[in-house]
Amino acid sequence: MTFDATLHIALAFVVAGLWISLATLAGERLGSRLGGLIANLPSNILVSLLFMALTRGSNYAAEAAGSVPLGMAVDTLFLLAVVVGLRWGLVLALAAGLVSWFAAAALAVAVPRISPAWSIIVYVLVCAASFAIADLVLKVRAAPLKGPRKAVPFKPATVLVRALFAGAIVALAVAAAQVAPPYLTGIVSVFPAVLLSTMTILARAQGRDFARATGKVLILSSSNIIVYGIAVSILYPAVGPWWGTLCAFAAAVGYVALLLPLSRKIR
Repeated sequence: MTFDATLHIALAFVVAGLWISLATLAGERLGSRLGGLIANLPSNILVSLLFMALTRGSNYAAEAAGSVPLGMAVDTLFLLAVVVGLRWGLVLALAAGLVSWFAAAALAVAVPRISPAWSIIVYVLVCAASFAIADLVLKVRAAPLKGPRKAVPFKPATVLVRALFAGAIVALAVAAAQVAPPYLTGIVSVFPAVLLSTMTILARAQGRDFARATGKVLILSSSNIIVYGIAVSILYPAVGPWWGTLCAFAAAVGYVALLLPLSRKIR
């Protein structure tokens, strides 16, 4: 591995850690609906794809972005498993979520590669089914934006742990990009580092019901990552990674703004 690649991996670790830890800290202070939207804005995928482009080129990152919908389908199954498992405790929920993610990711890598269009179809079906299960079967209800909730204190140790964990995941994705095909690194880039830390902190600080309510919104808002991935796959080859990242993130934020009125109607 070259010195430049090693430097980019180290920078990815630092930038991703700071970005993701602060983004999730802000998201969890805003209630289950708005917090669920904010926490699922592009973060680890943003940094992963950007540094992939800087180390392997824009075309490589754009091709990796094509597998993002399939990766987000895997993440959605992770969220559903956590929401289900929280009925019996946080440890069981996290264990169920991680087992679900690794099993689904292994299946996604093992089966013959599918096109980005089919990846989107798979994601839509998985997302719709997961949300229906959370809403109609589990009857998870949204926590109010305002009300008697516990305050989320700012704890430097918590931010540091998130930064180390999220930074390590992004650095791993960028490192994998040096030797692995784009299809695989695209799935790795959406490992649910943010979702894992967010659900853990919310369950401990606000209670399992609040965490389950946020998880239900996160299932829906995960679609903004699809918007970001599609935008990257189009924009990176056209305008380069820096402008491509900025425009793709703006598209994701605009999509979340459109989701906000819908999120207020979620029970």
